[in-house]
Amino acid sequence: MRFRFFKFSGLHIYKSFLLYAETVCDVFGRIELYGHENVPRQPCILVANHVSFLDPLAMGFFHETRMCALARDTLFKGPVLGWIFRNLNAVPVKRGESGNLGAFRDVLARVKNGDSIMIFPEGTRSPDGKLMPGKGGAGLLAIKAGVPILPVRSFKFEEVLPRSNRLRGGTRIAICAGKPIDPKEIDPGKGCADRAQVIVDRIMERIAAIEPPRFNEL
Repeated sequence: MRFRFFKFSGLHIYKSFLLYAETVCDVFGRIELYGHENVPRQPCILVANHVSFLDPLAMGFFHETRMCALARDTLFKGPVLGWIFRNLNAVPVKRGESGNLGAFRDVLARVKNGDSIMIFPEGTRSPDGKLMPGKGGAGLLAIKAGVPILPVRSFKFEEVLPRSNRLRGGTRIAICAGKPIDPKEIDPGKGCADRAQVIVDRIMERIAAIEPPRFNEL
């Protein structure tokens, strides 16, 4: 399934970057969406693997609500890059598990305001496309939001724009949405000492269970 442009009220720069992502993907590969029937119509927490700088834009193809992504705080420091990320409705977070209480409160407030949240639980781009362990903070945020959790997995993005940031071509790209998760299904309860990590581990299991599609030859 090919994506269609959604209505992002007041976020014209986001739509512009979606067009940029579409152009890059179609020039150097071909991007296709699968599992759109699984996407909740209400705000949700979209959790995905992270292999490329194109991920945050491409994952936004799936949902019609305003999207809010969590991004490394150092990306907001430059005058140009900082302006871009702020206008992309991103929230700065620090590397590590501490010092992000304010960011978490900001994100939860946005969920209550009707935004969907995009999280990359691994915290950084995978060097080879394989899934890495998720960070506990992502699990805690996902459960605190109290909205459906949508697992999403991309395939072959690392072959178009890998960590080297050198664009390559000739690759079919797929982004697949799995079945939405009710937060209660994966929450071991407040009595669990490693509650946040258990939650994110279960989310990563759902992402890992998403199989690559069988491409139709054109």
